[in-house]
Amino acid sequence: MKHFSLNTLLCTIVVASIAIAPCESDDKLITQTCNKTPYPAQCVSYIKANYKSNDVKSVAGLGIIMAQDFQLKAEAPQHILLKMISAGKRPDIRFEMIACLGNYNYLIDTTMPEAIDAFKLGKPGLAEAYANTAAIGVSNCEKRFNGNSPITNENNITHEIALILLAIAKQLYI
Repeated sequence: MKHFSLNTLLCTIVVASIAIAPCESDDKLITQTCNKTPYPAQCVSYIKANYKSNDVKSVAGLGIIMAQDFQLKAEAPQHILLKMISAGKRPDIRFEMIACLGNYNYLIDTTMPEAIDAFKLGKPGLAEAYANTAAIGVSNCEKRFNGNSPITNENNITHEIALILLAIAKQLYI
């Protein structure tokens, strides 16, 4: 069995503490930011699930991550609707599905890229407006079905993310 010298032990501790220190500050930023949203635990979970969150040093950067998360999560209802429409399923709600699909296409392809640009350019008012557009768009999509939505769970998730994104954008005014 090898014996480590005191110098080796100290060097190991110093290197480990340097490696851990940046993570602690990132966690603090994420926690502080997410605690000011309507869904703090989900906010932390969404952000930490993105590998890019380790490099984020600002609230605007966290906003960008949430906008990207919205885009990814919004693909689920988009794909479900596309499959259902293509397969001719649920003709009784075909119009509603087409309208929601168009809404999701717009949110994914236009609204979120614009929100990301607004965060990058330091324009919190625009970022807030785009986040609000996403929240309203998803909510309206769900309402179209009058309680008969085939994508309620997916709408709930994307609406939650939009509200988190909105709260993050509002923090940039402070």
